[in-house]
Amino acid sequence: MHDTISVAEIMVEDVVTAPPNATVTEAATLLRDEGVSSVLVVRDGDPEGIITEGDFVTQLCERRDLGHLELSAVMSSPLTTIEPTASIVDAVALLRSTDIEHLPVVSSPERTSETAADDGTGELVGIVTTTELTYYVPQLVHRATESREQPPQRRVRTDTLYERDDWEFEYRGADETAVSVGDVARFSKPISEDDVEAFASVTGDTNRVHLDAAYAAETRFGERIVHGVLANGIVSAALARLPGLTIYLSQESSFRAPLPIGTRATAVCEVVEDLGRSKYRIETDVLDGDGTTVLEGDAVVLIDDLPPAAARERDAAATGSSD
Repeated sequence: MHDTISVAEIMVEDVVTAPPNATVTEAATLLRDEGVSSVLVVRDGDPEGIITEGDFVTQLCERRDLGHLELSAVMSSPLTTIEPTASIVDAVALLRSTDIEHLPVVSSPERTSETAADDGTGELVGIVTTTELTYYVPQLVHRATESREQPPQRRVRTDTLYERDDWEFEYRGADETAVSVGDVARFSKPISEDDVEAFASVTGDTNRVHLDAAYAAETRFGERIVHGVLANGIVSAALARLPGLTIYLSQESSFRAPLPIGTRATAVCEVVEDLGRSKYRIETDVLDGDGTTVLEGDAVVLIDDLPPAAARERDAAATGSSD
């Protein structure tokens, strides 16, 4: 159970630090050379602040001559810290409530409760970030990041509840109000780490090859990959946008190649056979961002008429566009 795992068990002990009078350029060099995302600012062994990759972006937008400034002028302070004996559930809750991604771990002889320390005083013993938490509790981290800004939803169709700006759909057919053999539907969207973590949480498929970078690096794939069923879901998204109300009857899929996380996946669905009684067989492919086929298969769908209210919405929209 997650509340039995302490922060000390997952924290990174080799913390990259710099003194307050170090320059921003020196800190940036540490980030690059050490391959980390933050530098703790420490004075006489006591942590005073932190500078992260996100801080560099913010500061670059606000200051022209950033490189020669001392870290004391740009660091985030005071620190939000946590005890090593606190649980990883406590860590997730704290990251969520403070909207941060880096949590220094500080041990203080005077502090006995397993709660966070807000002043950063005490002995610095490690750091825990959303990266480490993702390895162990991806579903908790996802809940912690649900409030992050998402692409805006748009209500532009009558057969889907909403669309997003980073989704793309294209339908090619002789009549875009009805399904016919030869029609092709294409739907694409980027598949992010949040998507993969959400899918794992909802379905329970927490296979580490999808969630644990260190674990996946030692597999035949060499990196984390998207769940195969999630890739198949891009096909479902394309079919949901066919003219009418699409009802899935069957799907056969063959997985040809892994789909990397962070790529734009595109489903290409071609209507190849009219089976009668509003049923159609459709060839389905999913391509990665380089155009490589990662999945291929066949689907059979039933196309019903839209419900009356949705049909009226469609007709009203069509009338409005022609006036």
